[in-house]
Amino acid sequence: MTAVLIERAQTDTLATVRLNRPDKRNALTLGMWRDLEQAFKLLEREDALRCVVVRGTGANFAAGADLSEFPALRATADQAEAYGKQMIAALSAIRDCRHPTIAAIEGLCVGGGLEIALMCDLRLGTADSRFGIPIQKVGVAMPFPELAILTQMLGRPTMLALLLEGQLHDAAWAERHGLLSRIATDLEGDLSATVGRILTGSPVSHHHHKYFTRRAFDVLQALDAADVQRSYEAVETADYREGIAAFLDRRTPKFPGN
Repeated sequence: MTAVLIERAQTDTLATVRLNRPDKRNALTLGMWRDLEQAFKLLEREDALRCVVVRGTGANFAAGADLSEFPALRATADQAEAYGKQMIAALSAIRDCRHPTIAAIEGLCVGGGLEIALMCDLRLGTADSRFGIPIQKVGVAMPFPELAILTQMLGRPTMLALLLEGQLHDAAWAERHGLLSRIATDLEGDLSATVGRILTGSPVSHHHHKYFTRRAFDVLQALDAADVQRSYEAVETADYREGIAAFLDRRTPKFPGN
């Protein structure tokens, strides 16, 4: 059984990346981290694509790492580093994907599963979903740059609450602390409406905002003059011309995506 699936909608504008180990609550293996990286590298190259949904098969998003692998694959510091680099490669591929991404969360969203969800642009969760990073229970420490990326995103107090106490939190706590964009009363309906809003928007606009909101928090590489200039280039695109024309004509725009 393929543990990471790419599912296509009827049109080529929407794809779903599905974590597919329902018998293990979609617990993540090293192979799944590799497959996730490759899946998002593939989707990154698809010009017609406009939105990616990430979700789990069955009743859970992902229950964290498959700890049964750790004695063989994370027994030494060198092994842990190699495992961690693969995780970061996958997480970065999700975060840096130029297409808008949505995590649709049910059940457990824990550890590495929560990290995957946090790399998505929007996170919708059911009221009974659960969130946490209980790695203190097995003596694992979150390495850099994982820790830096998540701390930057959630803030140090929230990260320490997750890491030091190791609790599973409900959806209300997750929404309050920025882990969830919102709680969905009807996940499929809310997901469909969210996808619809994204698909009607300009891909140029989406790509621009994804890139520059990420760069705004990039402490390792300051914006240079070329980046500042690039931030104004959207006005030279077909999407911009269509958006203005549609507004003036009082019609719905049909963005070409370039």
